[in-house]
Amino acid sequence: MIEKMDVVLIYLPKPFLKEPEAQAPLGLMYLAAVLEGDKRSVELANYSSHTEDEAIAELTEAVLYGITVTSMEIPYANSFAKRIKEKYPKSRIILGGPGIYSREVFDWIDKDVIDSVCMGEGERIITKILDDAKRGCLKCWYTGIPTEYLDGVPFPARHLLKNKQGGNIFAHGYNYIGNESTVILSSRGCPWNCSFCSAPALRDEHGNGRMRFRGNHSIISEMKHVIDEYGIRQFRFSDDSFTSGKARMISLCKEIEKLNVAWRISCRVKPLDEEMLQALWNAGCKELSFGIESFDTNVLKGLQKGTTCEDNVSALELADKVGFQTRMLFMIRTPFQTKETIRLNRYWIQRVPFSVIACTSFIPIPGSDVWENPDKYNIEILSKDLLKYNFYMFGPEGRRKLEPLIKIKDRDLTEFMEESEEFRAWVDEFTRREV
Repeated sequence: MIEKMDVVLIYLPKPFLKEPEAQAPLGLMYLAAVLEGDKRSVELANYSSHTEDEAIAELTEAVLYGITVTSMEIPYANSFAKRIKEKYPKSRIILGGPGIYSREVFDWIDKDVIDSVCMGEGERIITKILDDAKRGCLKCWYTGIPTEYLDGVPFPARHLLKNKQGGNIFAHGYNYIGNESTVILSSRGCPWNCSFCSAPALRDEHGNGRMRFRGNHSIISEMKHVIDEYGIRQFRFSDDSFTSGKARMISLCKEIEKLNVAWRISCRVKPLDEEMLQALWNAGCKELSFGIESFDTNVLKGLQKGTTCEDNVSALELADKVGFQTRMLFMIRTPFQTKETIRLNRYWIQRVPFSVIACTSFIPIPGSDVWENPDKYNIEILSKDLLKYNFYMFGPEGRRKLEPLIKIKDRDLTEFMEESEEFRAWVDEFTRREV
């Protein structure tokens, strides 16, 4: 008889993604490393490219199942948890991850099958949660305690991934050194307050969500470990804003420069200058993902980006001058959108240098300021059905229909939706021509 695992950590199927294996579940890999260090048996189940049926068929028995979710994935977690309980009725299930931003999530979870919820970082509390589950006294709510000294957290348990470490991370599927990649973090938290993002809601009195940095030695040691153990030299830094702290970033780049690696980051268009970009380039960084969002300064101001159209244009031009591939992260159907917004976006998309445009549809993410205070942004939220909350425009089945989730109060909804659909089609056609 096979002894049941202590914990199975689950990364849900991602039917809405074109490349579901492009990024490994880093948060779960950290939790797994902590559990292993405490001599607990743990399995990491990355079901990103599975169907729900395939995942359940593979699922092994455990005392505790931990599922990481975004708020939009809570309906999928409910369905998956029900299937777990049907297969293993005595098991206990807990949800965690960035989708757990407040007790409001209790309104959405199926409490008949989900036993507990954890908000915040889990490394310092996961063992207690497991012990509570074993003693039959699992609480319905846990608050994670953030790790102040990130260098003390063990390296992610990459060896527990049954499939490859990561998929294509660079523009157009290009590989610079080998075919494999992995994900890594140099910091946690985000200092910004964009109104469309739920990151500010994750900040609490315990310090969850606060910006913290790893030391250079810890990051370089992990990168060397990945090179030595897996032969991987391509990295995706998943920091919310890698360029926070210019001196720190340049110092880290000088150390990475010695490793002969290729990597990409996500960053803001401001603060950014040529010295920072040159340091990144010299260290082997090949691609930058910029949170452009819009070329309409009025939209950017309304969304509390703290940037302007001119900042967007300057960053893209400077990055191109240094030699980077650039990915524009873009949104349509936003609050404050007007016909002039569409004109400005078309104008600048045809003139700025970029490699890829990742155009998503705005949704009022639960926990964001737009979600909490829609009147402040002159919108009505038309639906809070999370099954409709998918900002990806494409999935494995092709183009997705835009759901009417918000209405600008002083604009006709049909006109707003039609211009957004037309702009989406234009972006699609423009990028096809450019390729």
